[in-house]
Amino acid sequence: METLFRDIRYGIRGLRNHPGFTLLSVITLAVGIGVNTAMFSVINAVLLRPLPYPDSDRLVWMAESGSEVANRWVSYPNFVDWRDRNHVFEAMSTFRGWSVNMTGADQPETFDARIVSAGYFKVMRAIPLLGRDFSDEDDKPGADPVTIISYSFWQQRFGGDPTIVGKEITLDDKAYTVIGVMPESFAHQGPPPFWLLIGPQNLNQRDVRIGGNVIGRLKPGITIEQARSEMNRISQQLFQEHPGSNAGANTVSVVSLQDSITGNVRAALQILFGAVGLVLLIARANVANLLLARAATRRKEFAVRAALGASRWRIVRQLLVESLLLALTGGVLGLVFASWAMALLSRVAHDTVPRLDGLHLSGKVLGFNLMASLLTGVLFGIAPALRFSKTELQETLKDSSSTTTEGHGKKLRAVLVVAEVAFSVALLVGAGLLVKSMWLLFRSNNGFDPHGVLTMELRVSRNRYKDRGQLNRLLQQVLQGVQAQPGVETATLSANLPGMSDGWQTDIWPEGHPPSNPGEMINVDWAIVSAEYFQTMKIPILKGRTFTRDEDEQGKPVVLIDESLARRFWPNENAVGKHIKYDSPAWHEVVGVVKEVKIYGSEVKPLIKIYTPMGRAAPRIAILSIRSTNIDPHSLAAAVTREVHAIDKDLPISEVATFDEILDDLSR
Repeated sequence: METLFRDIRYGIRGLRNHPGFTLLSVITLAVGIGVNTAMFSVINAVLLRPLPYPDSDRLVWMAESGSEVANRWVSYPNFVDWRDRNHVFEAMSTFRGWSVNMTGADQPETFDARIVSAGYFKVMRAIPLLGRDFSDEDDKPGADPVTIISYSFWQQRFGGDPTIVGKEITLDDKAYTVIGVMPESFAHQGPPPFWLLIGPQNLNQRDVRIGGNVIGRLKPGITIEQARSEMNRISQQLFQEHPGSNAGANTVSVVSLQDSITGNVRAALQILFGAVGLVLLIARANVANLLLARAATRRKEFAVRAALGASRWRIVRQLLVESLLLALTGGVLGLVFASWAMALLSRVAHDTVPRLDGLHLSGKVLGFNLMASLLTGVLFGIAPALRFSKTELQETLKDSSSTTTEGHGKKLRAVLVVAEVAFSVALLVGAGLLVKSMWLLFRSNNGFDPHGVLTMELRVSRNRYKDRGQLNRLLQQVLQGVQAQPGVETATLSANLPGMSDGWQTDIWPEGHPPSNPGEMINVDWAIVSAEYFQTMKIPILKGRTFTRDEDEQGKPVVLIDESLARRFWPNENAVGKHIKYDSPAWHEVVGVVKEVKIYGSEVKPLIKIYTPMGRAAPRIAILSIRSTNIDPHSLAAAVTREVHAIDKDLPISEVATFDEILDDLSR
């Protein structure tokens, strides 16, 4: 042990006497070890860390699947049958987002709540901090409206009022009684500000799949494979009992809840981990080369020590101690680089990579850093140690020529240089291809022009303007008022923005192409828009025209289609004047053909698309888009907000941003 300490002291003194070499080696290793530590911390937080729920390995996620659909939402009646007929789950619940308007304060506010079934918190093994859980009686049609709120919402909105249980809040113009507050530690899907029950929402149509996804807790000893077999059996029963409502879906996707959360990013993170591993290999080769060069200049020193009785193992140990000192110092400095990288990742990737809330320098991450440092020290130190610990005493002591000294180790250094170049080329080629792909994706013509457009969301309460005609008249009144504002070139309302991948979809029957059965109808993207949509978004109309004001307001049976749909079904004909069925038995006349709109930032070819007037299916969540004249679009926000609230003071406005800002966020 004493000789080891002597080696350490000697190694520290030697490294201090060569500060340039030491600094370059430590910084090189710090970068390599640091980026690998940061990437491992992401892998650990996202993929390796268990979910923060009791027995989380028994939690699964489920959705409808089959020969024609994959991971489709379940209808509420189907969910009830899943829950009541299975013998493999302790508890089961639906869950989905649910936008609600909260009124009663100075300004109306919109919140993204969750609607669940009564068993939700039993599945998650979560107990309210205050109050009680949902009961089966609460989850029936006609039951009194109740809600459970999150800890953060309780603190921020009600100042942690200990008497909050039993009080009422107004959501969508309906009074909900607060029956519980969840603990701060419960954070599934956010958490949202509050949870509502699905049963009282009257979502009882089996062919309307708005019940959301399903989570369940397996009984002890039940595997995912057994659960999948059981759920497939139930799904096939439902397909036979209700073939029209369950066409194309006779199986159930069953995966662990953790995989459902991380599945979309798992492969990407593993590839990135491999890429940063190359960075560490390059760093190791660099430092090994530096050590070889330095060791070559110390051949006489090793020969003298050998002549004085030092064994070959003694010299090897000295060189390994020096390389380990460099690696451990680089590892410590690498922790600084890793903490900076982790902070940056938390900011820029928070919305795209799940579970980054657990990104920190945990004991597991520190252990990885230590092991990476030790392994690095041994790997880049062993070659110089073995190469130069074997010395020919007489030849080395007699030889004073620098030429001879430099000749030793040339082959090994050449091999390391080749390895460095190979790793670097592989990394640069991969990075170059990635940059090129991203450039092409985000700079290509997407079929619309986002510049100079201000967007905002209008969310109309479900318990106000219950009639679709009333809802459409409200939206048309808002649109006309906004169009009259100074600085507005044109404005439009739509269910979604162009270029987004989260739009509505429907099945169509083009004239002359009847389906053999309901499962074979053609699935298309469905855009619900006002007449000014194409002018506002600068989407070219290739043939025909847009909707007239009467067609828009009255929801007449007319439709515009994109060029891909026209080419597919009427390749050698003029599609204008043809007819399409969708969402009803009535035929809808094609009055125009527009340019195809691509999904922004994606190489995936979009579905063929139809555009229908606002009056056909006015959405309760509508996007108001305003193209400004030659002024900053944000300068219109205050005047537009005043105009909207002059029409309905309880209509919330949210997500105010320019279209360019939205696309910039997508490209990060």
